[in-house]
Amino acid sequence: MRRKRKLQTQIVIMHKFFYLLFSVLLLTACDQPINVLDVNDMAAVLADIHIAEAAMNNQISYANSDVKRAYYEGIFEKHGTSHSTFTKSVDWYSRNPKYFEEVYTKTLEIITEKQEKVNNYAYHPELNPAFLNLIDSLDLWVRSPKIVVKSPVADSLYFELNDAQFFCAGDKYVWRFLQHVEGFDTLPQSKLKIVIEYPHQICDSVVYALPDKQTHLRYTVRLKARDSIAPQRIFGWFYTASLDSVRRVSVDSISLVRFYNKETHPLDSAVLHKLKALRKVHSRLSETTDTTVVTTSSDEQKLHKAVSIKRADGIRLRSTKSKRQQ
Repeated sequence: MRRKRKLQTQIVIMHKFFYLLFSVLLLTACDQPINVLDVNDMAAVLADIHIAEAAMNNQISYANSDVKRAYYEGIFEKHGTSHSTFTKSVDWYSRNPKYFEEVYTKTLEIITEKQEKVNNYAYHPELNPAFLNLIDSLDLWVRSPKIVVKSPVADSLYFELNDAQFFCAGDKYVWRFLQHVEGFDTLPQSKLKIVIEYPHQICDSVVYALPDKQTHLRYTVRLKARDSIAPQRIFGWFYTASLDSVRRVSVDSISLVRFYNKETHPLDSAVLHKLKALRKVHSRLSETTDTTVVTTSSDEQKLHKAVSIKRADGIRLRSTKSKRQQ
């Protein structure tokens, strides 16, 4: 209820902001240039920016300018635009009030629609009192909950879970971890990414631009599977960047929790047995310090296909396909 009231308050503030801005616009008009976002795209970007601003205003920890910049860059990337294009679009619409009014109306419609989804628990169905007893969760993370990488290579912080038995349509996945990156004063632009892949190479993903100057930060990434099609693979990167200036990356308290409807998609006991076996295999692998692949039984080799892994010098745990698996 508190979140709903905050968002409603932000909508009122936004309404006043747009009214004030509209009242001081120059009364001119011209044809829309090619490098200016159209009305629908501009409204979509403005809606996301307003929601991001509301989130940052409610969290003192988000006051950092690097974090704010990461929010905006993520929004621009989501909508396939750039900061310069957005700035040009703001300037053009500010000089063309007729089109600005249309943008304003559509922006309010988008935010109102999202507000209705929040009210109906579309983004957090596990919090809906009506379905609370139907939602269950399962941690799918089978590797070590801690990864330490010295002088990392490009794929050393990659992970993959590719057994379709673990997934169902409509699932929600919450990826949590603590991460600390050690490097020079200014680290290269970096991102984290998680992807849900469906049959026929259809994908949904979340990409987040990490702040340039990192401390020990906690990340929570949420991604919902489509209701009409079951995922066949989940993969991602804790940290991707030009790693020349990065000396060490440590990730801790890792979990990848699947929330599912236990009435429509009851959990098969075979899934629990497989997860237990995978954790046993990876526990043995994480204790190995050389580059030799651990000798496993035929059953364990079959389980290996569910999560790809390879050893490398200086890397405590590196996810990629080994020669044996290929």
